[in-house]
Amino acid sequence: MVSPACAGAGIIYIYRSSRSPVLEMGMLSKNELFRRLNARFPDVVERLIVLWGSQELGGYINEMMSGGRADAADKDDFRFVLSSLKAEHEKEFPKYATASVETNESVLASNKEFTSINSRFPRIGQKILVTWGSSAFCEYTNELMNDKRDGHRQGFPEDVVVALFRLMQEHDKQFPQFVLKITDIWSLTNKM
Repeated sequence: MVSPACAGAGIIYIYRSSRSPVLEMGMLSKNELFRRLNARFPDVVERLIVLWGSQELGGYINEMMSGGRADAADKDDFRFVLSSLKAEHEKEFPKYATASVETNESVLASNKEFTSINSRFPRIGQKILVTWGSSAFCEYTNELMNDKRDGHRQGFPEDVVVALFRLMQEHDKQFPQFVLKITDIWSLTNKM
């Protein structure tokens, strides 16, 4: 059980330790969070460090939290550290703040385009949930709409293509900061 509370220079967390049934309270800095995660998942920490300060970090954390890690012994602790690092990143870089998968799920649940796509292509629906509200959504949907497999992609049924396009338009309206800025149409290489 984890309960974060904001504090001046960092975040105070109350959590149940896997080693002790007693509730612990402590101030975990960004570095301490990274160390805690690095003890078991150095590959995740390496990727987080590379993405730190970029808008892609939120999407990566959402993806890790939704899919988790099959080898994560204590998934609650893993999710706790990731969500804490995401909160630290959003404090440090508020322009890159993204919604959580749970928030995206509640927002998209009533969207008929999303439900249409998700019912027929659940893997794509899950990726849309994870990337909604980030530049990763734009990149992902553009990849879906364009064949990068030299004509070997089967394609989507017409109703799914229309739903995907409308979902892309809705995303562009809600998150204009992530709209692809194109100044030269000839410079595009499978980005539209």
